[in-house]
Amino acid sequence: MDLVDRFHQQVGRTPDAVALVDDGHRITYRELDVRANRLAHRLREHGVGAEDVVGSALPRGRQALTGLLAIMKAGGVYLPLDGSYPHDRLAHMVAVSGARLVLGPTGFGVPALQPAGEAALQPAGEAALRPAPEADTDATLPATAPERRSSPDGLLCVIFTSGSTGRPKGIGLPSRTIENVADWAMRVPGPRVCAQFCSLGFDMSLQEIFGTLLAGGSLVTVSEERRKDPFLLLDLLEREKVERLYLSPSFLRQLAGAHLSRPDRPRLALREVIAAGEPLRVTDEVRRFLGEAGAALENQYGPSETHQATANPLPGRPDDWATDPALGTPIPDVTVHLLDDRLRPVEEGEVYIGGRGVARGYVGQPALTAERFVPDPFAGVPGALMYRTGDRAHRTPDGLAFLGRVDDQIKVRGFRVEPAEAEAALAGHPHVKEAAVVARRTPEGAWRLDGYAVGPASAATLRAYLAERLPEHLVPATIQSLDRLPLNQNGKVDRAALPAPGDRHLDTPYTAPRNDQERVLCAIFAEVLDVQQVGVDDEFMDLGGNSLSAARVATRVLGEFGVRLPVSLVFREATVRGLAVAVEDAIVAEIAGLDAAEVEALLTPEKDA
Repeated sequence: MDLVDRFHQQVGRTPDAVALVDDGHRITYRELDVRANRLAHRLREHGVGAEDVVGSALPRGRQALTGLLAIMKAGGVYLPLDGSYPHDRLAHMVAVSGARLVLGPTGFGVPALQPAGEAALQPAGEAALRPAPEADTDATLPATAPERRSSPDGLLCVIFTSGSTGRPKGIGLPSRTIENVADWAMRVPGPRVCAQFCSLGFDMSLQEIFGTLLAGGSLVTVSEERRKDPFLLLDLLEREKVERLYLSPSFLRQLAGAHLSRPDRPRLALREVIAAGEPLRVTDEVRRFLGEAGAALENQYGPSETHQATANPLPGRPDDWATDPALGTPIPDVTVHLLDDRLRPVEEGEVYIGGRGVARGYVGQPALTAERFVPDPFAGVPGALMYRTGDRAHRTPDGLAFLGRVDDQIKVRGFRVEPAEAEAALAGHPHVKEAAVVARRTPEGAWRLDGYAVGPASAATLRAYLAERLPEHLVPATIQSLDRLPLNQNGKVDRAALPAPGDRHLDTPYTAPRNDQERVLCAIFAEVLDVQQVGVDDEFMDLGGNSLSAARVATRVLGEFGVRLPVSLVFREATVRGLAVAVEDAIVAEIAGLDAAEVEALLTPEKDA
């Protein structure tokens, strides 16, 4: 039985249990199944069958989950498309995957994409397929699932990740890969309330979804706004009594800081937090946060090409947890080897992963597939492959310990990033003669990208150019203009000689703070963004700000001024001058007796609840 068959079994066991909580809507297993069945029949009407790729750009929550299940029920292959990504990137993903259809907010589209907002995922020309957007609730369509042939080896989805060639590459994951991880997630008996926090383009979201639904648990949708605002996420976790939460270590640290900064700390039902996507660092704030919540912490490791490979449920109490815990030991039906360049076992070497979780390879890239997916001499099964990760590790009593990469690949906020992809995009600007992008550690130990360009284009112009071509996590935090790039003796760019971002790499002149409030905010910006000098008119994004650093600013504002600001406000006001006015308004509002929700509504009148 594959994932669809197992989901059908769970529907039969718990038809009236809540499968999904989405913006106040509670959808049962039976209701979700019927909606997905009807949409699957509509997909079948348009020719979707076994191994046909179908893109899904549906909004998070009940629409996206219905679309995912419908594509699988029709026998198709799920391709998640993040609507926040630039049009060119989405078009490339659709073209490379060979998608037959694109499922968007207003119906279906063929892969002839057009730029311009939501229309980027809608069809062009008379050949477009436009069934009603309410296909999943159309009572004229059958409520039962269409017939299909099931196979654990059948392709389930295509997940795109950053590529060193300057273009993202698509990984073909079979059903058995996710089944294996779902079984690991279900090892603790009993239903769980699990947040659907991860991006749908991140393979960890499949573990959230199927590790919950195959066990009869309930998924709680986390909106895009809450995914960027730890205060709003904490409110949701408390209200819906969420017990299991998957997230990146970077956001875990932000969530811990937000929780501990609140005088009215929420009463959480968390039992388990799973950290994945980048190396885990357990800070004192994380220990205190999870200690107060009474939640366990598990460190998971695995590239998208194998999904999860190892797990390390941290033993003992939070005070006993190591700051840099090991990656752990392999989950069932997965093998992990440390090998040298001649594929001989060693105690310290490159990580190779084999077993049930290995992907088919890279879609449409046979040469790259052959390079990274190599014959597994340890499997004892003809044709078995193992994935060469590029990660280095050594063995410890607690399992593998991560040592770094054999190449330049890094993880930024849980996303795999190849600096070469960002560099290629920056070099593509018509006014850039030469470009370089390097990865550097932040004071917290996380990674960020810094860009360098030779040419007359301003940093703001280049940032806007990249934002139209790259997802947020691939846009360099800073961009400096140089007269030339430093070269080494071999004539190559000397990346070690590139200047670290200084305090005044901006195009705007420095304007000093005028009062104590602005001085405190300038100091907060400087500390969070790791710059030496911040003026009141410096733009947050130009200083290297992103969603996680905005959350840190909001947390520090709460600690310094006693007022809670929405994280979105940091982006909207953008400068210390604008944020100081918002802080003053929030202070006055709280003095006037407004509660936290009323203050938030005052500051963000168009906030998406």
